[in-house]
Amino acid sequence: MDLGFNWLLIQLNSLNSPQCLAQSLQVPYFAWQPLWVVLIAIFYSKYDTRRTHSVRTAALHDGFSARLRTLLLQEDLEVCSDWVEAKLPPLPGAAGTSVTNLSCVTRVTIPGNVSLCCTWLPGQGAPEDTRYFLFYRYETHTEECPAYTKDKWNRNIECRFSRTQIKPGEIDKLIVIHINGSSQGAAIKPFQQLFNQNAIEKVNIPRNISISLQQNDLLAMWEKPISPFHEECFEYEFYLINLKSGNKQILRIPSNSFRVRVDVGSRFSIRVRANHNLLCRARGLWSDWTETIYVALPPDLPTCPTQQTCKIHSDGKNKVGLP
Repeated sequence: MDLGFNWLLIQLNSLNSPQCLAQSLQVPYFAWQPLWVVLIAIFYSKYDTRRTHSVRTAALHDGFSARLRTLLLQEDLEVCSDWVEAKLPPLPGAAGTSVTNLSCVTRVTIPGNVSLCCTWLPGQGAPEDTRYFLFYRYETHTEECPAYTKDKWNRNIECRFSRTQIKPGEIDKLIVIHINGSSQGAAIKPFQQLFNQNAIEKVNIPRNISISLQQNDLLAMWEKPISPFHEECFEYEFYLINLKSGNKQILRIPSNSFRVRVDVGSRFSIRVRANHNLLCRARGLWSDWTETIYVALPPDLPTCPTQQTCKIHSDGKNKVGLP
């Protein structure tokens, strides 16, 4: 877009296709002086840069606008230009036909692979024959959904990718979701949303819980979830219920083991779930709870010798007790 300045060029490229989900704002500046560039976009992001171009990822279905000016900073001199502006119009389509309530979740299924599941509701103005199509973009990779779930009108309302190009060990990378559609009764307006990959990852459950007894202390240990991150990158919640007294506790645990004093003659239920801690990355979604383990400590329970750990056996039905 030529704004009439021979020293400043703002260029906004738009392709109305899922292969162009995020656009680039490029600002070549042909001058030797140092400069600051201030960009204000439709999502109210404002920043300075000394670079001669700027690239940001943004959802474009409602349009996009950018304002820019230069600041010349030299010794005690500070001179700023007028603002220049460029806009992209909203993507075409009838009002009320875009999807609503878009929600996405990722999981690490095996080391090195990430699955993606997204659900949404049809727009209130979308005809019954509307067909929605979902695309995700991660870095430079774009892919259409291979498997949909449909509602009673045969409209796509859920998408599942069993494998994606999303890298499980990355931090704060963006996943761009684009959903367009078709109908004989109306032009379906596309919808785009950005997700931080850390924020939508549902952590896998802890594995291999073992229960043992040391004197009157109940010891619980488990392995970290399937994940490329190390043990120190996880925290846990330990859900303990005394089935005799009805007392319930949910305790935040920074490691993969826990010790609690218990009453002989009581029965307990135990569940554990996991999440990332802030040492390694932003927290995502808590894992599901593990299956409930029931621990029965009869009144005539033999005392476990001091400084010795007694393993509690399992009956194969998630019920455990001393042999």
